[in-house]
Amino acid sequence: MGAQSFDVIIVGGGFAGNAAGITLARALRSVAIFDTGRPRNRSSSHAHGVLGQDGANPLEFLRRGSEEFSAFGGTRFSDEILKIQAVETSVPHGKTLWEVHSSQGKTYLAAHVLVATGISDKLPAVPGLKDLWGQRVFHCPYCHGFEIRDTDCAVIGGLNPGFTFRMTHMLRNWTSQLTFYTNGLVLDGQQRSLYAARGVIVDDTPVTSVEADLNSPSGVVVNAESGRSRFESCFTGPDFLPNHSLLLDAGCEHANGWVLQDGGKTSMPGLWSAGNVTSSPDQISQAMGSAVATAIAIDQTLLSDELAALAPSF
Repeated sequence: MGAQSFDVIIVGGGFAGNAAGITLARALRSVAIFDTGRPRNRSSSHAHGVLGQDGANPLEFLRRGSEEFSAFGGTRFSDEILKIQAVETSVPHGKTLWEVHSSQGKTYLAAHVLVATGISDKLPAVPGLKDLWGQRVFHCPYCHGFEIRDTDCAVIGGLNPGFTFRMTHMLRNWTSQLTFYTNGLVLDGQQRSLYAARGVIVDDTPVTSVEADLNSPSGVVVNAESGRSRFESCFTGPDFLPNHSLLLDAGCEHANGWVLQDGGKTSMPGLWSAGNVTSSPDQISQAMGSAVATAIAIDQTLLSDELAALAPSF
């Protein structure tokens, strides 16, 4: 039996993958989404900044999107993709197709493959931080800043200095009660002066652990060498690691740790990307918007190829 074939295969069924899949399915393209069911924001109870859906549970939001994709004729596989490779074929029209290999030992073919595998968050090595991630510890002020406004807030450093320094200044616009535990990050004199001018308390002692404040629905207890302190909210700066091994192994050009893309197009014809896998941390609305734009570009490319195949007949 030959490999099952689709117009488009999407690897990753998060917000970007589903948004692209729905757009292509509504365009009556044969499209399949492969997803392992582990979205980046699976630890969060609420999503924010999405028009008409503020406060929605991310997993419930995705479940509804998945149902919409299927209702429009899309095919979904709960399978991990291990490899994507170009194959030469005389069908259709002598174009190169993409061969997709799954962890179940199956092979699929598509004219176009869209990779929407997102990023992973590497947290500072502070005991307790991972357990509270997405529930009491956050990283994005645009996602959660409004909810923690005017609270006594802690920022825990240790990774991603550029992002963490900027995030701390951003949070100062939501609250005037801000303590920055550098936790190994090094500040120069100018940085310290800026934090002091904005009323941010800087604590350079290492953080030994973080735990939930059981007397508060959102608070944390920060244990540091300077002492034990309670806060109503907490943020940290993770290292953002794109899940782009499939794109790299397929030969996509990359620079500064990210696969290069232009409007979703990678350097490999027929291989596309959307969302956080090639765009440093997008919010849900950004990931979905860029994915829809990329899906439309894929559909337009398919149409152009269809028209080109007919041209010799006229």
